[in-house]
Amino acid sequence: MNLRDRLYHDQITLTEEQAESLTYSTGTWYNIEAKPPKNENLPATLDSFARGIRELQTKWLKLKNTSPTIAFEIRRHTPDKITFQFSTPTKRLERKVRTQLSNQVPGIEFSEGVSGLPVGENSTAGGGFLTSGRRDWYPFRQDFNDPPVNSLVSTFHRHAMQNTSFVVQILFKPVVGERIQRWLWKKQAYNQINYLKKEKEKLWGSRSPTKREKHQADAIEAKAGNSRFHVSIRFAVINADEYTKSRIKELAGSYNTYENPETGQYLDTVTVETLREKRILDFLQSVADRRYGGWGRKFQASLDELAAFVSLPSINRENIRFAQP
Repeated sequence: MNLRDRLYHDQITLTEEQAESLTYSTGTWYNIEAKPPKNENLPATLDSFARGIRELQTKWLKLKNTSPTIAFEIRRHTPDKITFQFSTPTKRLERKVRTQLSNQVPGIEFSEGVSGLPVGENSTAGGGFLTSGRRDWYPFRQDFNDPPVNSLVSTFHRHAMQNTSFVVQILFKPVVGERIQRWLWKKQAYNQINYLKKEKEKLWGSRSPTKREKHQADAIEAKAGNSRFHVSIRFAVINADEYTKSRIKELAGSYNTYENPETGQYLDTVTVETLREKRILDFLQSVADRRYGGWGRKFQASLDELAAFVSLPSINRENIRFAQP
C-alpha cells in the first residue's frame, strides 16, 4: 500500500447514529417504484417521458432556476431484487411522472418506493460519480436499439457482488434562468462549432475541416440549440469494504455504452476519496437526501440524452421486479 492509499479514505464504517441518519431523506419526496412489463418490447429510450415531465420555473426576473429536481434511482439492496424508482418533490409532479410513463410504456405498474440508503450500524459505505469526459456540449450517444440500462442490469445479476448493496442515482433538472451561465455555455459551445468548421492552418498551407469535424460541429449545434437538463450521476456502494473502489469501477463500466464514437464524448469515473472520513459521510448524506450539495460534477444533457439515461430494462432477469402479467 502506497502513502496515498494510507492517507486517503474511500469508505467509512458507520456508527449507529450515522446509519440512522442515512436511512432517511430530508425534505418531502414522493417515491414511485416503476415495474416494467415482462417480455414486452420496451422503447429503447424514454423520449416522450423526458419531454412530458420538463417543468420550467424561475424567479428573480428569470435569474434563478427554481425548476424541480427529479431523481431516478436503480437500487439493488440485495442480489435477488433490482428496483427502478422515480422520486419527485411534489405530489402533482408524481402524478405527471406516472401519467407520462404509462403513456410511453403501456403495461407498466407502480408501487410505493423507498428513501434513504440501505445501511445499518457497522456497514461500510463509499461512493463515486460520473462526469462528462469532454466538455459537455459534446453529445453522448443517444440512438440505441435496446435500452442502455440493460448493460447495468447485466452487471447487477444475482451472482455478482453478492455481499454488496448499490444505489445508482441520477438527478436531473431543466436548464432555465441563470442567464449569464447559459449565455457563457452557449458562447463557448458556438466558439467550438466555429473552430471545427473553419479551415485549419498548418505549417504548409491550410486544410479544410474533416467530415468528422463537420459532424461534431452539427452535433454540438443541435445540442446547444435545444432543451437541456442539468444531470448528476452518483453511486452509493455499501458493504464492499476494501473492494469499494473496484466495485465503483465495475459499476461505472456498464455506462461505457453511452460513449459516442462520433463526438468522442464519454462518462468519466470519480471515486470519492478524501483525507477526512466526514467528507465521505457528507457525500452519502447528499445521495440519501437527493440533493446536489456540491457532490458530483453535474453536466448538461439534451432531452434525448436524458431519455437514454433514464431508460427501463427490456431484458429478462430473475432479480428484476416486473409488472404482474
